[in-house]
Amino acid sequence: MINTHVIPSESEGPGRAVGTSKAPRPPRSLATLGMTLGALVFLNACSYLGQIAWQAADQAGRYSAKRVAVDDIQVPDGYRAVRVVNGLNFPSAFTWDDGGTLYILESHTVPVPMLKPKIVRVAKNGHIDRVQLTGADAPNGDTAIGLTFHDGWLYFSHEMKDGTFNVDRVRPGGGVVEVVVRGVPVTGDHDVNHLVFDKDGTMYFGVGSATNSGVVSADDPVNQKWLKQHPDAHDIPCKRIALTNNGGSIGAYQPFQHTGATTIDAGAMCTSAIYKLRAGSTTPELVAWGFRNPVALAFDRDGNLVTGMQGADMRSTRPIKDDPDSVLRVRDGAWYGWPDYNAALKPMPQPPVLDLNASNLAAPDASLVVALTKPHAAISGMTLAPDGSLLLAEMGDFKPMTDPNKSDHAGFQVERVDASGAIAPYLRNRNTGDALPASTLDLRNGFERPVDVRVGPDGQIYVLDFGAFVTASGKPKAFPKTGKLFVVEKR
Repeated sequence: MINTHVIPSESEGPGRAVGTSKAPRPPRSLATLGMTLGALVFLNACSYLGQIAWQAADQAGRYSAKRVAVDDIQVPDGYRAVRVVNGLNFPSAFTWDDGGTLYILESHTVPVPMLKPKIVRVAKNGHIDRVQLTGADAPNGDTAIGLTFHDGWLYFSHEMKDGTFNVDRVRPGGGVVEVVVRGVPVTGDHDVNHLVFDKDGTMYFGVGSATNSGVVSADDPVNQKWLKQHPDAHDIPCKRIALTNNGGSIGAYQPFQHTGATTIDAGAMCTSAIYKLRAGSTTPELVAWGFRNPVALAFDRDGNLVTGMQGADMRSTRPIKDDPDSVLRVRDGAWYGWPDYNAALKPMPQPPVLDLNASNLAAPDASLVVALTKPHAAISGMTLAPDGSLLLAEMGDFKPMTDPNKSDHAGFQVERVDASGAIAPYLRNRNTGDALPASTLDLRNGFERPVDVRVGPDGQIYVLDFGAFVTASGKPKAFPKTGKLFVVEKR
């Protein structure tokens, strides 16, 4: 496990960034937190570990909906960035109801005493409170990821205390939580991610993999987070598969220290997949599988489902070098190749673990790739823009955990994918070279780690920022109350 005994104090700041010659002084947005050394806790943001100082982290009085125009973010000509909400605790998703009230899911992928997943409500007049979540099925785990409004309900994906995930719903006014999908078996690296509805009211959700590349490893810092609590966790195929000699010998699709299986049966629900739930149904249906972590979901300009998938890292038993993130067209019934094909749908450099012929699988169709990011950009949210392009919120790399050998950076921005599949930065902090977090650049109101992007009821682009989470020193540190919501509006 990545273990650190230092949490930055007000004077210490977020530490030295890779590729810089000196440690930046603490940005004012961090320095004003007044953090002190306290309980040491662990953070799983995009499946990586860190620590936070949590004292007074849940003081609602620190929220602010005061609109502040900011100059720290580069935007298209004729537009400006405006901070509309400040002081959020590790948010992951946001949405609006049909009356224009804003809701933000504070994911608390942070197992912090007294903090649990929360839906923050922001009225049009700027008043901020919370949606009360009650009843036997209210969240009792530490993690929540997706949030969307549909047909009078707030739908959200969240962890339960046994480590499995539910998709639930609650009325915007709060009250008893109703289960929509129960007990999705995601007790490993990744979770049930963002949620999206089509025009017919069918809900789609992505389920991430249990591991980086198919094998549970005691040497993997992310596996270490959950291995003691869930020693039987492993990847679950969506159909019966046959393993190669290599796959069986290293324990692919098997619990920790279990090796030698030659075939693995399908699970009632599987990992590394996208599911749909038709309106009025209680049984999810498999759409496609073989994704490592299909975090973001959206419909393109032609109404086709696309997913933003996070590629593999240089860690664990099968470390994968230079795996990009990708935007993929989702085809019913298709297999997308993981763990033997990367996010570009090309063969992995490691020996395969699946016997494709014996598993009745064919190599994935590379024409399903829409666009590729740099490796470890960490696509975390996606939306269809008014001009028909796709916008990607990229949380940014978690070096050195994602790849200790790379000197460049990826993510920390919003990118745009046009109709041809060309990808380019759309919103990013004001600096030259690779996009970098505001805390590295000493910017007061820039992006730290964009996690979601949406088009608001007013037709403008909104970006949710997770907040400061610094990993460059190898001792990850996360900062509460640094999450923000921005809008890009015409001048």
